[in-house]
Amino acid sequence: MYEESLKVLDEGQVLTGLIVAKYQDELLVDIGGKSEGFLSFRELSLAIEPKELKVGDKLEVMIHRIDEEGTLFLSERRARALKTWEKVIAAHENDEVIEATVTQVVKGGVLVDLGMRGFVPASQIRRQPVGNLEELVGKHLRLKVIDLDHKRHRVVLSQRLVLEEELNAKKSELLGTLAVGQIREGVVVRLAEFGAFVDLGGIDGLIHNSELSYARIKHPSEVVKIGDVVNVEVMKFDPDAKKVSLSLKHALPDPWVEHADKLVEGQRLIAQVVKVTPNYLLVEIIPGVLAMVPKGEFDPSVQYSPGQEVEVTLLTINHSTRRITGSIQHVADVSPEEFEQYGVDGDVGSLADALGPVPEV
Repeated sequence: MYEESLKVLDEGQVLTGLIVAKYQDELLVDIGGKSEGFLSFRELSLAIEPKELKVGDKLEVMIHRIDEEGTLFLSERRARALKTWEKVIAAHENDEVIEATVTQVVKGGVLVDLGMRGFVPASQIRRQPVGNLEELVGKHLRLKVIDLDHKRHRVVLSQRLVLEEELNAKKSELLGTLAVGQIREGVVVRLAEFGAFVDLGGIDGLIHNSELSYARIKHPSEVVKIGDVVNVEVMKFDPDAKKVSLSLKHALPDPWVEHADKLVEGQRLIAQVVKVTPNYLLVEIIPGVLAMVPKGEFDPSVQYSPGQEVEVTLLTINHSTRRITGSIQHVADVSPEEFEQYGVDGDVGSLADALGPVPEV
Protein backbone atom coordinates (compact mmCIF):
# COMPACT_ATOMS: atom_id res chain seq x y z
CA MET A 1 0.00 0.00 0.00
CA TYR A 2 2.91 2.30 0.77
CA GLU A 3 4.40 1.64 -2.69
CA GLU A 4 1.02 2.26 -4.29
CA SER A 5 0.80 5.65 -2.54
CA LEU A 6 4.14 6.67 -4.05
CA LYS A 7 3.00 6.12 -7.62
CA VAL A 8 3.30 9.21 -9.82
CA LEU A 9 0.32 9.53 -12.11
CA ASP A 10 0.65 11.43 -15.36
CA GLU A 11 -1.32 12.08 -18.51
CA GLY A 12 -1.04 9.30 -21.09
CA GLN A 13 -0.63 6.50 -18.57
CA VAL A 14 -2.69 3.36 -19.10
CA LEU A 15 -3.82 1.58 -15.96
CA THR A 16 -6.34 -1.03 -14.86
CA GLY A 17 -9.07 0.56 -12.77
CA LEU A 18 -11.95 -0.60 -10.61
CA ILE A 19 -15.40 1.00 -10.86
CA VAL A 20 -16.32 2.28 -7.38
CA ALA A 21 -19.37 4.37 -8.28
CA LYS A 22 -21.75 4.79 -11.21
CA TYR A 23 -23.59 8.02 -11.97
CA GLN A 24 -25.99 9.21 -14.66
CA ASP A 25 -23.39 9.85 -17.34
CA GLU A 26 -20.03 8.95 -15.80
CA LEU A 27 -18.17 6.47 -13.62
CA LEU A 28 -15.83 6.91 -10.69
CA VAL A 29 -12.87 4.62 -11.15
CA ASP A 30 -10.15 3.70 -8.65
CA ILE A 31 -6.84 3.42 -10.53
CA GLY A 32 -4.70 2.64 -7.45
CA GLY A 33 -2.45 4.76 -5.27
CA LYS A 34 -5.52 6.09 -3.45
CA SER A 35 -6.41 7.85 -6.70
CA GLU A 36 -9.80 8.01 -8.32
CA GLY A 37 -10.74 9.49 -11.64
CA PHE A 38 -13.86 10.30 -13.58
CA LEU A 39 -14.72 8.31 -16.72
CA SER A 40 -17.40 9.93 -18.88
CA PHE A 41 -19.65 7.61 -20.87
CA ARG A 42 -18.44 9.57 -23.93
CA GLU A 43 -14.98 8.13 -23.28
CA LEU A 44 -16.19 4.54 -23.55
CA SER A 45 -15.54 2.64 -26.78
CA LEU A 46 -18.43 1.53 -28.97
CA ALA A 47 -17.85 -2.05 -27.87
CA ILE A 48 -18.95 -1.23 -24.31
CA GLU A 49 -22.58 -0.63 -23.32
CA PRO A 50 -22.69 1.80 -20.31
CA LYS A 51 -25.87 0.30 -18.85
CA GLU A 52 -24.16 -3.08 -18.55
CA LEU A 53 -21.32 -1.72 -16.39
CA LYS A 54 -21.59 -2.09 -12.63
CA VAL A 55 -19.62 -1.29 -9.49
CA GLY A 56 -16.80 -3.78 -9.08
CA ASP A 57 -16.09 -4.18 -12.81
CA LYS A 58 -12.52 -3.62 -14.03
CA LEU A 59 -11.62 -1.44 -16.98
CA GLU A 60 -8.38 -0.54 -18.69
CA VAL A 61 -8.25 3.26 -18.84
CA MET A 62 -5.92 6.07 -19.84
CA ILE A 63 -5.34 9.26 -17.89
CA HIS A 64 -6.01 11.72 -20.65
CA ARG A 65 -6.23 14.92 -18.54
CA ILE A 66 -5.33 16.18 -15.06
CA ASP A 67 -6.76 19.60 -14.17
CA GLU A 68 -5.16 22.27 -11.97
CA GLU A 69 -6.84 20.84 -8.88
CA GLY A 70 -5.43 17.38 -9.58
CA THR A 71 -8.70 15.84 -10.70
CA LEU A 72 -8.15 12.87 -13.00
CA PHE A 73 -10.17 12.46 -16.17
CA LEU A 74 -10.02 9.00 -17.69
CA SER A 75 -10.73 7.44 -21.08
CA GLU A 76 -11.39 3.80 -21.81
CA ARG A 77 -11.63 4.30 -25.58
CA ARG A 78 -8.23 6.03 -25.74
CA ALA A 79 -6.65 3.23 -23.73
CA ARG A 80 -8.18 0.67 -26.05
CA ALA A 81 -7.05 2.61 -29.12
CA LEU A 82 -3.48 2.83 -27.81
CA LYS A 83 -3.40 -0.87 -27.00
CA THR A 84 -4.92 -1.63 -30.41
CA TRP A 85 -2.35 0.58 -32.13
CA GLU A 86 0.42 -1.45 -30.52
CA LYS A 87 -1.26 -4.64 -31.76
CA VAL A 88 -1.64 -3.17 -35.26
CA ILE A 89 2.05 -2.29 -35.38
CA ALA A 90 2.97 -5.82 -34.23
CA ALA A 91 0.61 -7.37 -36.82
CA HIS A 92 2.19 -5.22 -39.55
CA GLU A 93 5.72 -6.16 -38.51
CA ASN A 94 4.85 -9.89 -38.28
CA ASP A 95 2.63 -9.92 -41.41
CA GLU A 96 -0.32 -11.23 -39.38
CA VAL A 97 -4.02 -11.30 -40.21
CA ILE A 98 -6.39 -9.10 -38.18
CA GLU A 99 -10.14 -9.65 -37.95
CA ALA A 100 -12.40 -6.60 -37.81
CA THR A 101 -16.05 -5.64 -38.31
CA VAL A 102 -17.23 -3.17 -40.95
CA THR A 103 -18.93 -0.24 -39.20
CA GLN A 104 -19.49 2.37 -41.89
CA VAL A 105 -19.32 3.06 -45.61
CA VAL A 106 -17.28 6.15 -46.52
CA LYS A 107 -15.99 7.68 -49.74
CA GLY A 108 -13.68 5.20 -51.44
CA GLY A 109 -14.21 2.27 -49.08
CA VAL A 110 -15.33 1.20 -45.60
CA LEU A 111 -14.34 1.79 -41.98
CA VAL A 112 -13.68 -1.14 -39.66
CA ASP A 113 -13.54 -1.42 -35.87
CA LEU A 114 -10.17 -2.72 -34.70
CA GLY A 115 -10.57 -1.25 -31.22
CA MET A 116 -9.60 1.84 -33.17
CA ARG A 117 -10.80 2.96 -36.58
CA GLY A 118 -9.27 1.46 -39.71
CA PHE A 119 -9.88 2.15 -43.40
CA VAL A 120 -10.24 -0.49 -46.12
CA PRO A 121 -10.29 0.92 -49.71
CA ALA A 122 -12.99 -0.57 -51.94
CA SER A 123 -10.31 -1.99 -54.24
CA GLN A 124 -8.80 -3.90 -51.30
CA ILE A 125 -11.96 -5.67 -50.10
CA ARG A 126 -12.12 -8.55 -52.58
CA ARG A 127 -10.30 -9.85 -55.63
CA GLN A 128 -13.30 -8.79 -57.74
CA PRO A 129 -15.04 -5.39 -57.56
CA VAL A 130 -17.64 -5.04 -54.82
CA GLY A 131 -21.04 -3.83 -56.00
CA ASN A 132 -22.92 -2.50 -52.97
CA LEU A 133 -20.61 -1.58 -50.08
CA GLU A 134 -23.58 -1.12 -47.74
CA GLU A 135 -24.05 -4.90 -47.73
CA LEU A 136 -20.72 -5.22 -45.90
CA VAL A 137 -21.77 -3.25 -42.80
CA GLY A 138 -21.70 -5.63 -39.82
CA LYS A 139 -19.66 -8.21 -41.72
CA HIS A 140 -16.29 -9.51 -40.50
CA LEU A 141 -13.22 -9.04 -42.69
CA ARG A 142 -9.82 -10.73 -42.46
CA LEU A 143 -7.24 -8.04 -43.04
CA LYS A 144 -3.56 -7.21 -43.33
CA VAL A 145 -2.05 -3.79 -42.65
CA ILE A 146 -0.75 -2.16 -45.84
CA ASP A 147 -0.07 1.39 -44.57
CA LEU A 148 0.45 3.12 -41.22
CA ASP A 149 0.49 6.82 -40.30
CA HIS A 150 2.26 6.89 -36.92
CA LYS A 151 1.69 10.59 -36.30
CA ARG A 152 -2.07 10.46 -36.87
CA HIS A 153 -2.58 6.87 -35.73
CA ARG A 154 -4.24 5.99 -39.01
CA VAL A 155 -4.20 2.55 -40.55
CA VAL A 156 -5.08 1.28 -44.04
CA LEU A 157 -5.88 -2.41 -44.44
CA SER A 158 -6.53 -4.97 -47.16
CA GLN A 159 -8.58 -8.15 -47.28
CA ARG A 160 -7.74 -8.65 -50.97
CA LEU A 161 -4.09 -9.25 -50.01
CA VAL A 162 -5.15 -12.02 -47.60
CA LEU A 163 -7.36 -13.67 -50.25
CA GLU A 164 -4.66 -13.50 -52.93
CA GLU A 165 -2.03 -14.99 -50.62
CA GLU A 166 -4.39 -17.84 -49.72
CA LEU A 167 -5.18 -18.43 -53.39
CA ASN A 168 -1.48 -18.51 -54.32
CA ALA A 169 -0.83 -20.99 -51.51
CA LYS A 170 -3.63 -23.20 -52.86
CA LYS A 171 -2.21 -22.94 -56.37
CA SER A 172 1.27 -23.96 -55.22
CA GLU A 173 -0.12 -26.89 -53.26
CA LEU A 174 -2.29 -28.01 -56.18
CA LEU A 175 0.49 -27.69 -58.77
CA GLY A 176 2.69 -29.85 -56.56
CA THR A 177 0.19 -32.71 -56.80
CA LEU A 178 -0.90 -32.43 -60.45
CA ALA A 179 0.19 -35.11 -62.91
CA VAL A 180 -0.63 -35.75 -66.55
CA GLY A 181 -3.33 -38.39 -66.86
CA GLN A 182 -5.01 -37.62 -63.53
CA ILE A 183 -8.79 -37.38 -63.39
CA ARG A 184 -9.75 -34.33 -61.33
CA GLU A 185 -13.08 -32.88 -60.23
CA GLY A 186 -13.64 -29.21 -60.99
CA VAL A 187 -16.28 -26.52 -61.45
CA VAL A 188 -16.92 -24.68 -64.72
CA VAL A 189 -16.33 -20.99 -63.95
CA ARG A 190 -16.15 -19.32 -67.37
CA LEU A 191 -16.99 -19.94 -71.02
CA ALA A 192 -15.15 -18.49 -74.00
CA GLU A 193 -15.53 -18.98 -77.74
CA PHE A 194 -12.58 -21.38 -77.76
CA GLY A 195 -13.33 -23.41 -74.63
CA ALA A 196 -14.35 -23.64 -70.98
CA PHE A 197 -12.36 -22.71 -67.86
CA VAL A 198 -12.59 -25.08 -64.89
CA ASP A 199 -11.59 -24.29 -61.29
CA LEU A 200 -9.70 -27.28 -59.94
CA GLY A 201 -9.64 -25.88 -56.41
CA GLY A 202 -7.24 -22.96 -56.56
CA ILE A 203 -6.18 -22.85 -60.18
CA ASP A 204 -8.15 -22.64 -63.42
CA GLY A 205 -7.56 -25.06 -66.27
CA LEU A 206 -8.74 -24.74 -69.89
CA ILE A 207 -10.75 -27.32 -71.78
CA HIS A 208 -10.40 -26.45 -75.46
CA ASN A 209 -13.50 -27.00 -77.59
CA SER A 210 -11.80 -29.96 -79.25
CA GLU A 211 -11.47 -31.62 -75.82
CA LEU A 212 -15.00 -30.94 -74.61
CA SER A 213 -16.69 -33.63 -76.69
CA TYR A 214 -15.97 -36.35 -79.22
CA ALA A 215 -18.67 -34.73 -81.32
CA ARG A 216 -17.91 -31.51 -83.19
CA ILE A 217 -19.20 -28.41 -81.38
CA LYS A 218 -19.26 -24.71 -82.19
CA HIS A 219 -19.45 -23.35 -78.63
CA PRO A 220 -18.73 -24.85 -75.19
CA SER A 221 -22.27 -24.00 -74.06
CA GLU A 222 -23.41 -26.98 -76.17
CA VAL A 223 -21.71 -29.26 -73.62
CA VAL A 224 -21.34 -27.42 -70.28
CA LYS A 225 -22.62 -24.40 -68.41
CA ILE A 226 -21.16 -22.23 -65.63
CA GLY A 227 -21.46 -23.99 -62.27
CA ASP A 228 -21.35 -27.53 -63.67
CA VAL A 229 -19.23 -29.99 -61.66
CA VAL A 230 -17.18 -32.04 -64.11
CA ASN A 231 -14.54 -34.77 -64.06
CA VAL A 232 -11.63 -33.85 -66.33
CA GLU A 233 -8.33 -35.39 -67.33
CA VAL A 234 -5.10 -33.42 -66.95
CA MET A 235 -3.55 -33.31 -70.43
CA LYS A 236 -0.54 -31.12 -69.65
CA PHE A 237 0.48 -28.37 -67.27
CA ASP A 238 3.20 -25.74 -66.86
CA PRO A 239 4.08 -25.28 -63.15
CA ASP A 240 5.97 -22.03 -63.82
CA ALA A 241 3.23 -20.38 -65.86
CA LYS A 242 0.56 -22.11 -63.71
CA LYS A 243 -1.31 -23.16 -66.86
CA VAL A 244 -3.23 -26.42 -67.05
CA SER A 245 -4.77 -28.01 -70.15
CA LEU A 246 -7.71 -30.32 -69.50
CA SER A 247 -9.92 -32.76 -71.38
CA LEU A 248 -13.52 -33.56 -70.66
CA LYS A 249 -13.97 -36.06 -73.46
CA HIS A 250 -11.09 -38.24 -72.25
CA ALA A 251 -13.05 -38.84 -69.05
CA LEU A 252 -16.05 -39.98 -71.13
CA PRO A 253 -16.64 -43.26 -73.00
CA ASP A 254 -14.84 -43.39 -76.37
CA PRO A 255 -17.52 -43.56 -79.12
CA TRP A 256 -15.15 -45.44 -81.46
CA VAL A 257 -14.65 -48.20 -78.87
CA GLU A 258 -18.39 -48.31 -78.19
CA HIS A 259 -19.75 -48.19 -81.73
CA ALA A 260 -17.15 -48.62 -84.51
CA ASP A 261 -17.36 -52.44 -84.53
CA LYS A 262 -21.06 -52.12 -85.42
CA LEU A 263 -20.23 -50.31 -88.67
CA VAL A 264 -19.68 -52.33 -91.89
CA GLU A 265 -18.34 -51.44 -95.29
CA GLY A 266 -21.13 -50.79 -97.79
CA GLN A 267 -23.49 -49.52 -95.13
CA ARG A 268 -25.48 -46.39 -95.97
CA LEU A 269 -26.07 -43.77 -93.27
CA ILE A 270 -27.36 -40.27 -92.84
CA ALA A 271 -24.39 -38.15 -91.69
CA GLN A 272 -23.71 -34.50 -90.98
CA VAL A 273 -21.12 -32.43 -92.82
CA VAL A 274 -18.58 -30.89 -90.42
CA LYS A 275 -15.91 -29.60 -92.85
CA VAL A 276 -15.84 -28.70 -96.54
CA THR A 277 -12.67 -28.46 -98.69
CA PRO A 278 -12.07 -28.71 -102.48
CA ASN A 279 -10.43 -32.14 -102.03
CA TYR A 280 -12.56 -33.81 -99.38
CA LEU A 281 -15.52 -33.56 -97.03
CA LEU A 282 -15.51 -34.57 -93.37
CA VAL A 283 -18.81 -36.00 -92.18
CA GLU A 284 -19.85 -37.16 -88.73
CA ILE A 285 -21.52 -40.55 -88.96
CA ILE A 286 -21.76 -41.06 -85.19
CA PRO A 287 -21.25 -38.30 -82.59
CA GLY A 288 -17.47 -38.33 -82.26
CA VAL A 289 -16.77 -40.63 -85.25
CA LEU A 290 -15.84 -39.01 -88.57
CA ALA A 291 -15.56 -40.28 -92.11
CA MET A 292 -13.73 -38.67 -95.01
CA VAL A 293 -15.42 -38.36 -98.38
CA PRO A 294 -12.55 -37.89 -100.87
CA LYS A 295 -12.67 -35.92 -104.11
CA GLY A 296 -14.40 -38.03 -106.74
CA GLU A 297 -16.86 -39.44 -104.20
CA PHE A 298 -19.00 -36.30 -104.02
CA ASP A 299 -20.43 -33.98 -106.65
CA PRO A 300 -18.18 -30.86 -106.79
CA SER A 301 -21.01 -28.86 -108.32
CA VAL A 302 -23.08 -29.23 -105.15
CA GLN A 303 -22.61 -26.55 -102.49
CA TYR A 304 -22.12 -28.46 -99.26
CA SER A 305 -22.02 -26.63 -95.93
CA PRO A 306 -21.25 -27.58 -92.29
CA GLY A 307 -24.33 -28.89 -90.51
CA GLN A 308 -25.92 -30.19 -93.71
CA GLU A 309 -27.24 -33.75 -93.63
CA VAL A 310 -26.08 -36.06 -96.43
CA GLU A 311 -26.44 -39.74 -97.31
CA VAL A 312 -23.11 -41.57 -97.14
CA THR A 313 -21.98 -45.04 -98.18
CA LEU A 314 -19.15 -46.43 -96.03
CA LEU A 315 -16.34 -47.56 -98.35
CA THR A 316 -13.50 -48.57 -95.99
CA ILE A 317 -13.16 -48.93 -92.22
CA ASN A 318 -9.65 -49.21 -90.73
CA HIS A 319 -9.91 -50.03 -87.03
CA SER A 320 -6.17 -49.74 -86.35
CA THR A 321 -5.92 -46.18 -87.65
CA ARG A 322 -9.52 -45.26 -86.82
CA ARG A 323 -10.06 -44.00 -90.36
CA ILE A 324 -13.24 -44.33 -92.38
CA THR A 325 -13.79 -43.31 -95.98
CA GLY A 326 -17.18 -42.79 -97.49
CA SER A 327 -18.97 -41.83 -100.65
CA ILE A 328 -21.88 -39.57 -101.39
CA GLN A 329 -21.85 -40.46 -105.10
CA HIS A 330 -22.40 -44.14 -104.34
CA VAL A 331 -25.64 -43.43 -102.62
CA ALA A 332 -27.10 -42.60 -105.99
CA ASP A 333 -24.84 -44.72 -108.20
CA VAL A 334 -24.83 -48.11 -106.47
CA SER A 335 -27.77 -50.34 -107.28
CA PRO A 336 -29.65 -52.28 -104.56
CA GLU A 337 -28.30 -55.51 -106.09
CA GLU A 338 -24.70 -54.40 -105.52
CA PHE A 339 -25.42 -53.74 -101.83
CA GLU A 340 -26.65 -57.30 -101.37
CA GLN A 341 -23.08 -58.59 -101.68
CA TYR A 342 -22.28 -56.72 -98.43
CA GLY A 343 -25.15 -58.39 -96.62
CA VAL A 344 -27.08 -55.16 -96.10
CA ASP A 345 -30.21 -53.83 -97.74
CA GLY A 346 -30.21 -50.85 -100.04
CA ASP A 347 -32.22 -48.51 -97.86
CA VAL A 348 -30.54 -45.46 -96.39
CA GLY A 349 -30.37 -45.86 -92.62
CA SER A 350 -30.39 -43.42 -89.79
CA LEU A 351 -27.97 -43.49 -86.88
CA ALA A 352 -30.43 -45.57 -84.89
CA ASP A 353 -30.81 -47.98 -87.82
CA ALA A 354 -27.05 -48.51 -87.97
CA LEU A 355 -26.30 -48.95 -84.31
CA GLY A 356 -29.54 -49.59 -82.55
CA PRO A 357 -30.25 -47.29 -79.57
CA VAL A 358 -27.15 -45.13 -79.18
CA PRO A 359 -26.42 -43.81 -75.69
CA GLU A 360 -25.37 -40.20 -75.33
CA VAL A 361 -21.63 -39.64 -75.43
